[in-house]
Amino acid sequence: MGWIWESRLRSRLVVRLTSPARSLSYASFARDFGRGFEDRFPDFAKFAAAQNEKYGLGRTPEEVEETFLDIAAKLDRKPSVEGFTGAAFRQATFDRFYYDSKLPELAGIWKALNTGKPIPKLKPAEGENPAGGTSGVPSDNCLASQMHVICNDSAWPTDVSSYGRNVEQGRKAYPKFGAAGADITPCAFWPSQPSEKPVKLTDRGPSDILLLQNRRDPATPLHSALKTRAALGDRARLVTADQGGHLAYLFLDNKCANDIVTTFLTTGERPDEDTACPSN
Repeated sequence: MGWIWESRLRSRLVVRLTSPARSLSYASFARDFGRGFEDRFPDFAKFAAAQNEKYGLGRTPEEVEETFLDIAAKLDRKPSVEGFTGAAFRQATFDRFYYDSKLPELAGIWKALNTGKPIPKLKPAEGENPAGGTSGVPSDNCLASQMHVICNDSAWPTDVSSYGRNVEQGRKAYPKFGAAGADITPCAFWPSQPSEKPVKLTDRGPSDILLLQNRRDPATPLHSALKTRAALGDRARLVTADQGGHLAYLFLDNKCANDIVTTFLTTGERPDEDTACPSN
């Protein structure tokens, strides 16, 4: 469902929300990436268009979108000299949608791929080990750890053809990234099954939950958070922050959201109703 903190007052804060269906299978969670990509894309398009003289990606958000589609199609046909495929380009874009601080780096990658110039040396994303680093940690450690969690936590479909259907649906619904989030993963062939049954979210229980959600989160989109909110009923209150990226509390300095959450964690008090926090 998301990241959960329980305070000494027994109140529960949940951030970065997924759909209740995710408690049944992470496969549905991954398919949401297409929707999250679409939600977050306009933030980057506005950023790039405002700096068209520097990056040359388009004078308007619409032109930036056309540039994205052109680059992806070009790399689908022929990878760049560095080996950047269309899939790698989409993944690099998705990864950097997590943080506003990564948007300039992303624009630099696009510019290089759009002009045929060498890709700038990339800094590892937050929490990521540099490939080929000296730490002794394999470069695929982050992805392998993720597979260990999501493949063990819930059962994934094993019918290969179902992924083919999902890819086609994702490609039509969310053409920028939808097919990527729906594709097959090692979880379809995982050798073990979850040791516990999934927990079903209901509106039965104490009314002590606060939900926090960015409106344009690429990984856990708002439309899924709203399903969780509905499933919990009066047990929860939802705070939405008018901002993009995957982190909210104390990360983007949204005073409205931060104050509500801090008050809740320290006193147990929460808004009487769902609250929409404006952007700074």
